Amino acid sequence: MTSHVYKYEVFMNNVSEVSIGVDISKSSLDIALYPSGEWLKIANTKLEITKFVKRLSQYDVKQVACEATGGYEKLLVKLLKQHSYSCWIVDPRRIKGFITASGCKNKTDKIDAQKIAEFASKNSPDYEPICRTSHDEMLRALVSRRQDLTKTLAEEKTRLKHSTHELSVASIERMILFLNKEIKTADKQLSTLIAKDTELQRKAGLLESIPGVGQTSATLLLSFVPELGTLSNNEIAALVGVCPYSRESGNYIGKRFIRGGRVIPRNALYMCALTTIRLFPPLKAFYDRLIANKKCFKVAIVSVMRKLIILANVILKNGEPCKA
Repeated sequence: MTSHVYKYEVFMNNVSEVSIGVDISKSSLDIALYPSGEWLKIANTKLEITKFVKRLSQYDVKQVACEATGGYEKLLVKLLKQHSYSCWIVDPRRIKGFITASGCKNKTDKIDAQKIAEFASKNSPDYEPICRTSHDEMLRALVSRRQDLTKTLAEEKTRLKHSTHELSVASIERMILFLNKEIKTADKQLSTLIAKDTELQRKAGLLESIPGVGQTSATLLLSFVPELGTLSNNEIAALVGVCPYSRESGNYIGKRFIRGGRVIPRNALYMCALTTIRLFPPLKAFYDRLIANKKCFKVAIVSVMRKLIILANVILKNGEPCKA
């Protein structure tokens, strides 16, 4: 895409403080300033974003916000950080709820950017976002890649069970060998990366002191939940998505359900919990008590997952290993 500004509108200029909302797509960014009313659309490229960020010095910026898009926002966040601006990455469901509550029926990229900016002017993050270093980004990239390889390996093993023709079987077996080799390489790279960072090594060691949490799970938690050890127990449980929410209205009292949160670390916690209830007496007793009280397996295991993430949070906050 050619690097240039597509559209630009100005409604007001003499506003001291502005909140900035960015609606992000793969190829472009729609940017709105609230309450000044300015709007521009630029290419999602390093050159155009850098030009825009440099222009921000003309304003008293209260907050920059965008929706989580699964990766298209990374360049914007990186360049904002380089110029000492933080970016609040908001759960899209919150933005959608805000737009619905405002009574807006139209749906365009420009309107979305304006609503994100208005939302940012009236709300603030629940906690201070963690600033990731280049080392942290490298760790997360390696962990994500290992997750992809593991998922593909599981799919190939499933295909192997259902394949009958010798050509297909031979191809799948070669792929399985290749994937196992790549996973081992990723594990070595992760070990080397952790060994180079004393603080990361210390945190990983503390998490691995919890029965059922191995090196892979500890690394994944540190990568996808960098807030561990900095938030309250309830906040960290809600962040991962193992906090049950009430559903009550009048005389109706419904079951509590978990919702939202970060899927990847929650899935890792699930696997850890299955091992922990066999190896860690306190949580085994807790799990057995829930089952004895007629709680279903899912309720019991999610309760153990919540205990686990809270334990990890406390361990990192206090700097003391788990005492089995």
